[in-house]
Order: sequence, then structure tokens, then C-alpha cells
Amino acid sequence: MRVHAIALILPLLVLVLSCSPEPGGLVAVKTPDEAAAIAALKEINRAQADFIRRTRRYPQSFNELIAEHLLTAEPTEEQTGYKFSLAPSPDAVSYTLKATPTSPGARHLFTDQTGVIRAEQDKPATAESPALPK
Repeated sequence: MRVHAIALILPLLVLVLSCSPEPGGLVAVKTPDEAAAIAALKEINRAQADFIRRTRRYPQSFNELIAEHLLTAEPTEEQTGYKFSLAPSPDAVSYTLKATPTSPGARHLFTDQTGVIRAEQDKPATAESPALPK
């Protein structure tokens, strides 16, 4: 009887263990935290303003802001529930920054060198989107 029970349980155990995520595999998605995303956008806008005052151009990546000690780290999806994308202009005189929620229902956020943060529900925010109150 014991051998029969082990024969039934062993394949089930192997199946369960093989479905467990490996490091770098499945990651739990954080619910979008709009307040954290807005705080990150404000911090990045401040760092951008400091960077252009120092260099007379905007940085090409978050790494430049980090290297100049103007930003401690690039904001992550795990921290905020948003994916951040920085797009400097080719001539480095302007930039756009988008925060896209990792799951539906949260507002999409946008800002640029003006420092104004804008939002849209259920679609990407742009420079024409409504501004958030300060």
C-alpha cells in the first residue's frame, strides 16, 4: 500500500516542483502605485533640470543622471508598478519621459522638459494630455 501511495505522490511532486519559477523566471507584478510613479517623475525632472544647468544638454539615459549623482537609481516596475521610458531628443535640448502602468486600470503618465506631469486613463499620455494639479 505504501509503495502505491508513493508511486502516486512522486509524479505529482515532480510536476509541482517543475512548475516553480526559476530565478529570472516569473515575477509577481506590482499593482501600479500612481503616487510613487509621480514622485519618481518629479525626482527625474529635478535631476534633468540640474543636469542641463551643469552641461547645457539633457542626458541620453538614466545612467548619466546616476553617474552625476543626480539620481540614485532608475525607477523600477517592482518599486512603482510602472515602466519608465526616457527619450531624449537627438540634439539633447529636450526629452520626454513616460510612465506606463504594468497592469490595466491605472493612469498613464507623461512629462517633458517643461516639468508638467500629464495623465490619461487607458491610453498613453502625451504632451497634449491633461496636466495633473501641482
